Amino acid sequence: MNKFRAQIGASRRIDVRDGYHLTPIAYGDAPSLVKHLNDKSFYDYTCSIPFPYTIADANAFVANVVAFEKKNKVQRDWAIRNGEGEQIGGIGLLFSHGIRSHRSELGYWIGKSYWSLGIMTEVVDTFSNHIFNNSRIIRLEALVFDGNQASIRVLEKAGFTHEGFLQKAFLKDKKYIDAHLYS
Repeated sequence: MNKFRAQIGASRRIDVRDGYHLTPIAYGDAPSLVKHLNDKSFYDYTCSIPFPYTIADANAFVANVVAFEKKNKVQRDWAIRNGEGEQIGGIGLLFSHGIRSHRSELGYWIGKSYWSLGIMTEVVDTFSNHIFNNSRIIRLEALVFDGNQASIRVLEKAGFTHEGFLQKAFLKDKKYIDAHLYS
């Protein structure tokens, strides 16, 4: 097993603050995924979260995560958990440039009842530091739909830099969507 694969998922728990922490996603998380992601806001600002978000969607997502991590021996996705251990969000690597690349795209979300509390900013900052310190990744990128000011603020507060504006970066529902590139 190479150093990257051994280290990136080496920590099974990453503490963030005030009991909030990151752990691997598990099959038991499916109900929490539905509880938090069955909100049109997530559909509006992502390409991969459907609406309505069903238990079948959640189970398929968890199965995909588990299969990827088993096949590649690397943890790609983490659950954001509150002090009681409930999954309230997620963060992960998209490996858009391949699993062995020195860079990866970052994706994240947090349940609506946890918005505007500063939790996501600290999660992105803590997670980024974990990745930089425990893998070969030296560059994290995030693409944010134009208009998603909350996500832009999260990235900027976590120390990411705006690198550009991509016209027609995504195609969704037969419409092109512009995006901001952060790194």
